[in-house]
Amino acid sequence: MRFSIGKYIAAAALVAVCSAMLPGQTKTPLPAKASMTAQEKKNLQLVLDWWREVLQARHVELIDKYADPNLIQHNPNFGNGTATLKQLFGQRGAVNPIPATLTTLPEIQLSQGDIVLMVWGHDVPDPANPSKMYHYTSFDGFRIENNKIVEHWDSAMRNAPNAGRGEGRGGRQ
Repeated sequence: MRFSIGKYIAAAALVAVCSAMLPGQTKTPLPAKASMTAQEKKNLQLVLDWWREVLQARHVELIDKYADPNLIQHNPNFGNGTATLKQLFGQRGAVNPIPATLTTLPEIQLSQGDIVLMVWGHDVPDPANPSKMYHYTSFDGFRIENNKIVEHWDSAMRNAPNAGRGEGRGGRQ
C-alpha cells in the first residue's frame, strides 16, 4: 500500500492536534511500530541518526551522508537543497561531540513505506499565565529514497525578520 503525501500530512496534523488534547500525557516516547519492515526500520534509524549527528551535535559536514543534494524543503524558512542547510546550520555555533542517543526523544516515531514521521513534545510557559506550563506538539516528516532524505515537512510557520530559522521546536539544540 502506497502512503500518499496528502494522507500523510492529514495524519500528521491529526496526531499533533489530538496529542495536544490528551489529558495527563506521559513524556515517555511511544515505541516505534513493531511491525515495520526492515527497510522502514532502516529509514527511521537514518532520520534519528540525522537528527542526533547533524541537528543536535551540529556536524554540518555530515549533511551529505544523510540528505540528497536536491532535498525538497517544505519549511517556509529554508530553501531547497543541502547547500542552504550547510550555510544556515554552519552559523548555529560550536560543533558538539556526537552523543550516543538523542537528548530529546520524539513522543511518536514511525516509518511507513518511504515516509518517516516524528512528533515532538514541548513544555513551555503559558503566555496568558507564565507561572504555568503547557504542552504542545510539533512534527517533522521525511521522505527517504535510496537511503537519503529527499524531502522534509514540518509544522514551522514563516518567521518574522531577524527571528530564528525554524528553531525552538523538535528538540533542536
